[in-house]
Parts: sequence; structure tokens; C-alpha cells
Amino acid sequence: MVVNMDFRVYHIHMLKRRIDKVLRAWKKERGDECLLINGARQIGKTFSIRQFGQECYQQFIEINFLENPLMQSAFDQALDSNSIIRQLSLRIPGFKLIEGDTLIFLDEIQQCPNSRTALKFLSTDHRFDVVASGSLITLMSQDVPSLPVGYEKEIMMYPLCFEEYLWARGYGDDVADILSEAFSNPSFLDSSIIFQYTSLLNEYMMVGGMPAAVNASLESSSWEDVRNIQNNILRLNLQDIEKYSKGFEREKIRLALDGVVRQAGNGRKAFSYAQIEKGRSRARDYMTAVKWLEKAQLIYPSSSLSRVDVPLSMYTEQNMARFYLYDIGMFFNMVAGDSMLLRNTILNREWSGAAKGRFYEALAADLIHKNGYKLYYYDIPQKIEIDFVIETDQALLPIEVKSGNNKALSLSKLLSMSEIPMGLKLTETSSGKVDRMMTLPLFMAAFL
Repeated sequence: MVVNMDFRVYHIHMLKRRIDKVLRAWKKERGDECLLINGARQIGKTFSIRQFGQECYQQFIEINFLENPLMQSAFDQALDSNSIIRQLSLRIPGFKLIEGDTLIFLDEIQQCPNSRTALKFLSTDHRFDVVASGSLITLMSQDVPSLPVGYEKEIMMYPLCFEEYLWARGYGDDVADILSEAFSNPSFLDSSIIFQYTSLLNEYMMVGGMPAAVNASLESSSWEDVRNIQNNILRLNLQDIEKYSKGFEREKIRLALDGVVRQAGNGRKAFSYAQIEKGRSRARDYMTAVKWLEKAQLIYPSSSLSRVDVPLSMYTEQNMARFYLYDIGMFFNMVAGDSMLLRNTILNREWSGAAKGRFYEALAADLIHKNGYKLYYYDIPQKIEIDFVIETDQALLPIEVKSGNNKALSLSKLLSMSEIPMGLKLTETSSGKVDRMMTLPLFMAAFL
């Protein structure tokens, strides 16, 4: 039985997501922890959890605190498990616990700070499981009376990654495993495979991973439909800024968002606060605004390194980060606007120039970030510039991104002066390995 406090009808493709496997693993292994899914709005959190609840439990109870604000009062009094269950049973028609086979889903949990505190008490009641989700969770955590440390397992969810986009296009689960053979044998990728997946990657760059945009791309051949969806999501993001930021900060946050989009991939050593309002802005005026965007999951950083060594987090330079928008399709839309010429040029594989390099850097960041890696970069002016450095379980991996087939001189220099076992050069079409440098097409960054 499904008890759903949201009565809207949803028309959406059943997009397969990586989080599906995470949810099922948590159900199987859960100890005394509720599951908290954090992420930007409109990325599919609610849909995935709802599907999980309906498929894996006999009883699924969904409470959306944004659409049903009166439900917040159920958490105004005692927060012990029995008291909350009594309050919910008074408010929800048909409420019934099937012991050991009930999932309670607390959606938009940031709207009810007390419910976040209550996770501490709900987590240890094994008559039911609890999954919570929301956007702006990190931003609004200061409103929570007592964070349930040790009683919630927080998972970050992102818009669709390239692998999930391939699933939506009908490709099988085994594609990633098959393509990953190229990491040990680059010659495995012949020209036809490279052409096919580079074309798919270019489409993904323009569509991105917002589920509604992906659905629009599957249902329609019109780029205008995809762009309309992306513009609607951008308006929702701007409404969040208007609603959840203090009055005097709103304009700075909007300007900071525009500044991140204008500067992402532009080759500067670090994000320039002075360029937000050229000649008028200082770093101290906009640091809080940029941090707001980061906490809202609308942007993510790539930290500057003073040294490439383990652990990378020890060698970050303060206030020297680069920033990227949370989804490559949203970024492409904000930069490209309504230019069908650019879209057609990309689809026809005819584009070149500085814009291509900028989009490819942002695309590489998207592919790596959505695999859960923290991003770093290493830049010594006029000497060496490494676009990305990541820390895997096995080794450090420096990465250079080339929109053409230029030589990776900085990567060669770094490898020659260190004991790093391997460097990765990402290009549009090349594949091969020379000494400690591996060259692979850009789409392979999605399978690191």
C-alpha cells in the first residue's frame, strides 16, 4: 500500500539511476542510521526514492514538508519515535505500520528542522526505515536544533552522469565495464567507437543531466524544448536565491552565479572575485555569496594545489579555487543561449577555437565530479598547468584536457619530476600510451 501526501500526477520516463543500487544496498545493510539524500533541486531525488519505496516495501509513507507545511507540526512536540508515530497517524489517512516492511520518506526535510533532529530517534526504531531528502540541506542546517550525528548516513546525489545518460539512451549496464578495458589497453578503442561515443558526449554536454531535460531530449527532436526545461530550472534556482537568502545578499549571490558561469573554463589560475563586477568588486565582498552557492549545491570547487602529493587536501591554497556549475547542460545553456548555430556546429563535429576548449574543460569537470571525486588543479604561471588532479584509492592521477591533439607539455613535465605512476591526457579522438602518459578520448573520464 502507498500512502502519498502528494496528489500530483507525474509523467516521466523511468530513468535508471546509480542511486537505485545505493538505496537497495542501504536497505539490506542498514544499522542504526537513517538515509539522507542531499543534492540540488530537480535532479530526481524524490522520483528515485519514491520508486524505491514502492518497489521494495509493502508500506510506503511519503511526507513532503514543502507541499504540506501543516505536517511540520507533527514534529513540534516530543521527538521520540512513539510520539512522532502517534502524531503521523492522526494526520495521515490510512496510516499503518507494517513492522519490518515500512518506509517513511521525509521529503524537503530542510523545511522542517525538527524532523532532521528526530532522525536520531527514528533511526533506532527498527519497525520501519526512514529516508529523508531535500535541497539546500547544507545551507539550512544551522536551523536544525540538534544534528543527528551518527544516526544519519548522508549521500550526495547529482544530476545524471554520462553513464546514466547512456542508460537513458538505451545502452546496457555493461557498457561502462567494456569501455573501461581501454584504461589497460587504449588500442581497444577503434575509430568507430570513439566517433560514436564522442557524438553521444557532445549531445550530453548540451542536454546535461537534469532528468526533465533528458526526458525532453528523448521525447522531442527540438533543442528548444530542452532549453525551455533548462530555463525553467534556472528560474527555480533564482527563486531559491530570492527566498532563502537575506535581502542585502540576493543581488550579490545572483551576480556571483553569473560570474561563475562567465569564468568557468576560461583558463584563469583561479576564480576572480574582482571580475564579478569589473572594477567594483573585491574578494571579501563576494566570498559569502560564492559560499552560499556552494552550500546550495549550485556550484562546486576545484581547489588549487601548492604541491602534488598525498594527501591532496593538505596542499590546497586558500581562496584560490576554480568553480563549475553543478550540471554541464545547465552551464551550456547559460553560455550558449539560443545559438542554434553553435549547437549545429557541435553536432556536425565542425567546431573549434577557444570556446571548444572552455566547454571541454567544464565537461571534463562534470564527468569527474559526478563520479564522486574531489577536484584539484596545479598551476605555476609560465611553468606548468595541470587542469585536474584527483586522488584515487591507488594513486594520484594528473589530467590534462586538450580540445585538439596538442602535446601535453605540462603533464610530461610533472611526470618527469615526480614518481606519479600515470598521467592522463584527454582529447577528442586520440587513444594510446607512451611511457607513463595515457591518451584517451574525453568520454573516458566518465568511467574513471
